[in-house]
Amino acid sequence: MTVTLNMPQAWSRFGPPVTMLRGPLLAAAAYFVGAEGAFLVGTLSDRIFAPFWPPNVILFCILLLAPTSRWWLYIAAVLPAHILAELQVGMPLLPMAVAFATNCAIALLTALAVRRELEGPPWLGTLKKASIYILIAALAGPAVVAFGGAFVRILGGVADGRYWIAWTQWFLSNSLGFLTLGPIVLTWFGEGARSWSTLSAGRLIEAVGIAVALVFVCALAFHFDAASIEVGFMPALLYSPLPLILWAAVRFGEKGASGAILVVTVVLMWLALNSSSFLVAGDPGQNVLALQIFLIGLSIPVLLLGAAIDEVRRAETATRESEERMRFAAASANIGLWYFERTTSQFWMTDHCREMLGLAPDAPLTPELVQRAIHPDDREIAVQSMRSAAYSGHDVISEFRVVLPSGGGLRWVRARARADHDRNGVPVRVSGIFMDITAAKAADHDAEIQRRELAHLMRVSLMGELSGAIAHELNQPLTAILSNAQAARLMLAELPVNLGEITDALGDIEHESKRAGAVIDRMRGLLKKGEHRPEPIDVNELIRSTIDLLHSEIIARRLKVELKLAPALPESIGDAVQLQQVLLNLLLNAMDAMAATPLARRALTVRTCLRGDDAIEISVIDRGPGLTLDAEMHAFDPFFTTKPHGLGLGLSICSTIVSVHGGQLGLANNVGGGAKASFTMPVRPVIMAAAK
Repeated sequence: MTVTLNMPQAWSRFGPPVTMLRGPLLAAAAYFVGAEGAFLVGTLSDRIFAPFWPPNVILFCILLLAPTSRWWLYIAAVLPAHILAELQVGMPLLPMAVAFATNCAIALLTALAVRRELEGPPWLGTLKKASIYILIAALAGPAVVAFGGAFVRILGGVADGRYWIAWTQWFLSNSLGFLTLGPIVLTWFGEGARSWSTLSAGRLIEAVGIAVALVFVCALAFHFDAASIEVGFMPALLYSPLPLILWAAVRFGEKGASGAILVVTVVLMWLALNSSSFLVAGDPGQNVLALQIFLIGLSIPVLLLGAAIDEVRRAETATRESEERMRFAAASANIGLWYFERTTSQFWMTDHCREMLGLAPDAPLTPELVQRAIHPDDREIAVQSMRSAAYSGHDVISEFRVVLPSGGGLRWVRARARADHDRNGVPVRVSGIFMDITAAKAADHDAEIQRRELAHLMRVSLMGELSGAIAHELNQPLTAILSNAQAARLMLAELPVNLGEITDALGDIEHESKRAGAVIDRMRGLLKKGEHRPEPIDVNELIRSTIDLLHSEIIARRLKVELKLAPALPESIGDAVQLQQVLLNLLLNAMDAMAATPLARRALTVRTCLRGDDAIEISVIDRGPGLTLDAEMHAFDPFFTTKPHGLGLGLSICSTIVSVHGGQLGLANNVGGGAKASFTMPVRPVIMAAAK
């Protein structure tokens, strides 16, 4: 913090010492002028007793605005000014020393206390700061130092040697100075050039106009002496400047309030000096006391009002800036803000929110207008979710499409809403955000297509691995068909024809052709490319058909398969082709894991069970070496594999397929040895089954 007092630039040519002394020399000059002004006002009582003492306030403001390390320099600089001013009025040496000591004491104590409590400018920017300033500088500080300052009055022959009268005079004189002169210095000069740069030409003209009008009104209202005024007419005179004072406070805050107080103080003292004020009645001491009490009583509420107005304006500015930053941040994140007042049916949303919904910037917002922007197929769900937000007690999230005007296409929007309630728990406002998720939806769609493509390629890869086994599976029924056909031809060539044997041969041909057709159908289903729809699935039957597809592979690997399928298992819901792909992958992995297992222990177990009331668990258990710690931790990571020629995508794809179906795939070491792969499938909802 630096002092704002500046000397002419020409002084700098004399070097650093003179430059360092500019502030203290100006402080001494201001202190001397303040003392001379106080002595001039003191002629009101024909003694050295002024209604307020400016030097103390000037020194206080200088210390408050200057670095603490240089306070001693300012105090040393004002000492000659104090001595010179006091010698001109003939003050003896002892009262002069006591006066300087008390002047420095109140300036130092109040500056230290104000710095500690208010921490820095703006010194009077809030109601709390103004209250603390008044308490410290105008009340507590003068009241404490007045115990020593009263001796200045007594030693100077004032107050007739009565201590408490001297204490009261010293206290009120300094209190009035801190209320009338201190605030205007701190508010207009405490922040340097910034305090003046905020005034435009129009506001400067307005300020000057208020000051001139206040001078005129005060001069007219306070011109009459007390003897010529009726008692009932007195309040009208006292309150006549109040509208202008309030105008200054409302328009200019603390600056206007402090300026108005100073104007009233100067005019009233000038009138009192010329014996043309209603406060000049008889005894000079009583006149001064009346003047002080009137100005102190006026200053305190006006200063608090100005500070409160400044605080409200700062809060409004901060709120407005915060809202602008929030709107900018929301728009940058492609988010629109909105709220709906249920009591007044008022709808508000940011400009970006209007643009997101395809609404015109000047269109009057109504719930009906917003609802019409939503796609007809999504409108009912969106409206119901917004309504449920008012009563659910928690945030409600929904997604819907917006139809953009003029053929602009569709836009996906995610809405998040919550309600504010009054003391009785009644919802009064529903507010939330709209987020444009069109790009995310498009990305999800592309990712889903890629996932399906990859899953299809993996199924093709599986069929490639099983090509030998599948060929063997097809070769058996085809060989049987050929043998039966040849036998039937031979039987037809014999006479007499044995129709019974021919019928049996044809029956065998039909059976084997169906068997071959089943193999081909299963292959076609796995190789089929395109979108699959969820359908009811008999999990046990799906497992049996998958085992049948692997029949030759199981024989070739000399494996034993044990099926432990829970009876009366409820149906699941999902894509049978994708789930069969999961089963094939897990079964082939289990077979590969037991390649080095002795033949006597080479067994594969497939188990199903009902977990709770809403999930079916399918487990594939092998008797291989089990999983290493690294494999158990990273088994589902893409491109992680323990096979020499594996791609590391099988389990990752299977995990995604199971997750899409609402289940979870897990892989761990089995308690009895080997590894266990298990996944869950949701039970088909009862309502869906009943509807069928």
